[in-house]
Amino acid sequence: MNTAFVFCLAHTYIVLRSVAGGGGMSLRVRQSKAAFVQACYREHAKPLLSYLTARFHNREDAEEIAQEAWLKFYGLTDPASLDNPRGYLFQIATNLGIDRARRRILEQRHDKLEEQLGETESPSAERDAAAREEMRAINDALKTLPEKCRQVFVMHRLRGASYPEIARELDVSVSMVEKHIIRALRHFRAAL
Repeated sequence: MNTAFVFCLAHTYIVLRSVAGGGGMSLRVRQSKAAFVQACYREHAKPLLSYLTARFHNREDAEEIAQEAWLKFYGLTDPASLDNPRGYLFQIATNLGIDRARRRILEQRHDKLEEQLGETESPSAERDAAAREEMRAINDALKTLPEKCRQVFVMHRLRGASYPEIARELDVSVSMVEKHIIRALRHFRAAL
């Protein structure tokens, strides 16, 4: 017969279980999730921030990535059950940093394409006619985009909405917004 006694002292759970057949007791001490994460934070916050700063060469980005990593770590159902909580935390942070770097590259490419599409010079009759023709071509290309892609592009270009704002409003991921924008820009490049 297995019998268990559970005590809770200062956010630490102590579980005493009788061991079947042997008559002895096993002891397992387990902290609450909050206490465990706090202990991990005290031990790993500075090394994590140092690692991220060295890896991504930007202290502000490292702080933001670390904060996101700690939130994801805390969001785990049972972080205390991990074999290597430090390794898992550092892997979360590394993945978040890589995602951020990829997003930044995409945004830079997008901005560069926007600049190429939006370059204008002083107007003249010839340039004005060319601009009108280009606007017609852009409108035609815009009409041929898939609905969701067109919606994302218009929200970003005409309303000036950021990728996260668009993602929240349309209930899609930021990554999906980026993909729609890239698809639209490629479509315009091919059409023009």
